[in-house]
Amino acid sequence: MPMKAIAAKITFLRTEEGGRSQPIPVMNVGCPVYIEGVPELSEHAYDCRLLISKLGKPISPGDVMDQLSIAFLSPDKVIPYLHKGTRLTLWEGKTIACGEVVSL
Repeated sequence: MPMKAIAAKITFLRTEEGGRSQPIPVMNVGCPVYIEGVPELSEHAYDCRLLISKLGKPISPGDVMDQLSIAFLSPDKVIPYLHKGTRLTLWEGKTIACGEVVSL
């Protein structure tokens, strides 16, 4: 069964801004995501997978990804509340990236 994914424009913080110190390799990487401006989803972060393998190249600190596919581990709890423009924050012990939903 294919994963339900959204597409998001994500800006990864540069290392000097507090972002990652190393690129994210070409693999599907998990991280928590905080969803802003949606009261039903504001209590905690949600586990997701960044589908970097679909890009075919690593993501370096400072990169802007216009169409990053993100799959949620509990899509039925999250995706119904999302819409184009919903703000997201990717977390890895600290904020590593911010962005917004561009399509569902």
